[in-house]
Amino acid sequence: MEHHSFMNGIGQSLVSGTSVIRRRPTRFSFGAFLFALYIYFFIYNGPIGSGSRAQQPLQPQLDEIPPRIWQIFFGYTPLDDFAPALQTWISKNQDYSYTLMSNQGANDFARKHYADRPDILEPFLQLKFHVLRSDLLRYMILESEGGIYSDLDTVVAKSVRDWIPQEMRSKVHAVVGVEYDQLDGEPYYGMNERIQFCQWTMAASRGHPIMKKIVKKVVAALNETVERNNTSIANFKPSDDEVVQVSGPVIWTRAVMEAMSEATGTEMNYLNITGMTEPRLFGDVLVLPIDGFGAGQPHSNSTRDEHQGPGDFFVRHQWKGSWKHGWNDESQL
Repeated sequence: MEHHSFMNGIGQSLVSGTSVIRRRPTRFSFGAFLFALYIYFFIYNGPIGSGSRAQQPLQPQLDEIPPRIWQIFFGYTPLDDFAPALQTWISKNQDYSYTLMSNQGANDFARKHYADRPDILEPFLQLKFHVLRSDLLRYMILESEGGIYSDLDTVVAKSVRDWIPQEMRSKVHAVVGVEYDQLDGEPYYGMNERIQFCQWTMAASRGHPIMKKIVKKVVAALNETVERNNTSIANFKPSDDEVVQVSGPVIWTRAVMEAMSEATGTEMNYLNITGMTEPRLFGDVLVLPIDGFGAGQPHSNSTRDEHQGPGDFFVRHQWKGSWKHGWNDESQL
């Protein structure tokens, strides 16, 4: 694993002649202690039976999204092919640490963070199909460490600091972007849902519920699909449709929707998202409209030219197929 950081950036004895004088101060001190104890619990915990404890958050407080950028390179094609795009992440985010993770680094990372979770670790280490491996790894990275993940064939136009509106920054612990919005039209070829979130770029605090959910979902789907195909994880070579269902944007979109439903107490579906033109906060998840991460696409009212249109363009996917290059090449594993 290569790791680079840029811009260096918690007793005395009472003496008395009578027993009466000795006892009164003792009784007074004990009563004062009880009174002080009552005041302490009243102030910090509320009166007994007030129900104040039930109002405490059920989830532990999450940290902010850490200033860490993660990308994955399994060595199946020359890195020079992606160097210009990669450089934008470094130059636009000079106070952020940057990690480009290799296959060996991926295995080391998994063993470090999932040693006590063999249900996750063992399937990951057995995976030889690069696309599934890359998908699962990005989710594991953000679950365990948090930060920003983006594919190598993406160009960032604005610093990550600018992705979240100023008034929302203290409330946001995950950022996702719309990849596809069917709107009122016919389904676009290759799209499986009316709304689909892109998984080439994402951000989250360490341990965010979305990441916990998606890691478990992918491993469960992987095990089920392997069993259905009567094969092993090591020998599994899925179809394109199986990829998007097992680890790609379909299962990712469902995990995001479920997590936002739990956070808001509302059954989320495409109607909550379709037609968005401004960022919206659902619980602690910031959803960006189509141009956030999905500019330049021939659907969903995406702005084809990043220099035109009203939307904010943060990340542009170059569609160089970094996720497919050498996906049957096991020489790097």
